[in-house]
Amino acid sequence: MTRPGMSKRALAPDSDPARSSLSRQNSIYRRTMAVCDELADAALGGADPVRLTEVFAHLVGKRVVLLDAAFRLRAQAGGSDALPGLRWNRTDPSVDRLLRALEAARRPLRIPAIPGSLLDQACLVAPVVVRETSLGYLLVLDEAGAAGGYATAPDDAEFLTVTYAATLFALTLAHEQTSAELDLRYRASLVDALASGHFLDIQDARRKARSLGLRDGAPLRVAMLRPLPADSNWVTRIPAVLPGAAAVVRDGALLMIVPDKPSADALAALCQMGPEVTCGVSEQVISPELVPRGVRQAERAIDLGLRLGRVGLPVHYDELGIYRLLCTIGDMQQLMGFARDVLGPLLDYDAQHRGELVRTLSVYLRHHGSHKQSARMLHLHTNTVAYRMARIETITGLNLSDPDDRLVAHVAVKIVESQGSASVDGSLR
Repeated sequence: MTRPGMSKRALAPDSDPARSSLSRQNSIYRRTMAVCDELADAALGGADPVRLTEVFAHLVGKRVVLLDAAFRLRAQAGGSDALPGLRWNRTDPSVDRLLRALEAARRPLRIPAIPGSLLDQACLVAPVVVRETSLGYLLVLDEAGAAGGYATAPDDAEFLTVTYAATLFALTLAHEQTSAELDLRYRASLVDALASGHFLDIQDARRKARSLGLRDGAPLRVAMLRPLPADSNWVTRIPAVLPGAAAVVRDGALLMIVPDKPSADALAALCQMGPEVTCGVSEQVISPELVPRGVRQAERAIDLGLRLGRVGLPVHYDELGIYRLLCTIGDMQQLMGFARDVLGPLLDYDAQHRGELVRTLSVYLRHHGSHKQSARMLHLHTNTVAYRMARIETITGLNLSDPDDRLVAHVAVKIVESQGSASVDGSLR
């Protein structure tokens, strides 16, 4: 309602700013909704985080970077030049302050470039969170201007767009994480079924193997890690270390079905997943229904490896030699009885005199009766080895020149070593 004496023309200067502000807000809203609608269509269409990053970068016309919760690069798209190295680390004070601010605000923040810090490029960054769980960070980098500054800072529309985009990225990453967890559980159930022999027949076992991605007729092996790795990220690390491996936690150990002939480097990396983690590897399993036998072999490989001083190392069942035969007998009391019949006086002599005659005998037999090779392994003079071997023959009554006596002595030494004493050089011959 106008006051008397006031014309409509007089209202124009006051109303024009209001109309201009409203028009600007409508423009921001339309721009935001246009971007959000296209991004939502991509997400609902099944776009993964990499594709969603590409779509978002195209819509906003800037470089977009997606980092995971540990600041590792998940995806990046857009931009006219090479991606600068993003070296975020919470130990950097500027990064730590940023993360604290994001945790408190739970919305996008404008970050100016801080020369000399890890935040050396201006950007708009939004936390990607589901409830209280951080899944990563969404960055929209400012384009560099001609003078080295940043020419296109984010406006209100971009703040709103990034807020909405962070929500879509959170849903996409959560879906990816859930799908990955379900896939791991399914694969674990298949491994457990094959390891336990819980399949209807040979064809059912082979169907389960195919579901794990194993080709019909392709040989495989069973690997076991014990104790269970302390590394909580083993679920994600194992496929990276051993592509194609499927794992399940079983009886306090990590049991895996792996492609045939895993590399030595991969097995060594598995053993490094925790302190004193030992890896037992079965011989080649030619068909999925034979996986239970492979499980037993992997268990025996670990047991013998621990007794033979191979803690924290890979132990291959098919490289155990005579130890494989010994561990199939089962009655260790009977085996030790045989060993004592052959080497009892020598064992007693070493115990009473803190001697190393049993160790000397082991090295001598392993090196085919060579005094010279044995002396080098034991760091002794050749005459000392010859003297010890004469003492061994006197104490045991063995004639080590006789092939039968040498065989009996070698088996007895292997039995003694398999019950907890490491061989001199840690080898499993």
